[in-house]
Amino acid sequence: MMVKNPTLSAGARRPKTGAAMAVMAAALFAGALALAWGPAASAQEIARLYAPQAPAGSSYLRVVNPSAKAVSVEFAGKRDTLDPKRRVSTDYRVVDAAAGVEIKADGHALGRFDVKPGTFNTVVLTAAGQPKLIADASDGRDDLKAELRFYNLAPDCNGALEIENGATVFDRVTSGDTRKRVINPVQARLQGRCEASGSTAPVALPTLKSGDHASVFLLGAAAAPRLVIQTDATEPYSACH
Repeated sequence: MMVKNPTLSAGARRPKTGAAMAVMAAALFAGALALAWGPAASAQEIARLYAPQAPAGSSYLRVVNPSAKAVSVEFAGKRDTLDPKRRVSTDYRVVDAAAGVEIKADGHALGRFDVKPGTFNTVVLTAAGQPKLIADASDGRDDLKAELRFYNLAPDCNGALEIENGATVFDRVTSGDTRKRVINPVQARLQGRCEASGSTAPVALPTLKSGDHASVFLLGAAAAPRLVIQTDATEPYSACH
């Protein structure tokens, strides 16, 4: 009598391949997660992948401290210390353009600043206590290149920005004025200069990628200027703002 091969009989099953077992394990794992989390928990996990979007009518604002002493600034629901030895500017923060922006420096209210929706703005603190609002131009954007913004915040200085031992990037920028231009993402050392005065020490430009922005601040006195460079950034929007 012929005996059937038990591995091929009707009641037997073929051994599963490694790929088939991997697919089954993945399905069982996904099912376990669905039972453990439920629909609400799954939605929460998905929501964490996306940053909250700023509401319509929002604008973006930052504060710069050009002085030689540290200043505590507060606006848009957050406090920060601007220390010339560490950082002279906050990141841009989302603000409600319709309501205006209230700023405090070392606990003292500086008044309300009105900005237009959808714009980027820089508020420069001054020793006289009357900050200057600068509307940062956003035209001519090129995401294939980097962008450099130059702020001449040195009093009584007709300023310039140059590559060390090289070409001039910006020239004849009056005190309180700002310029910008798109550049190829390169590594370079920059120097600031006030006409008829000495130049600053060379400062390395941060490593920039296409679409990045950097701000160059010319600070100090015309006879002894100094240069500070920071990569621009925008803080994520939070509903508590």
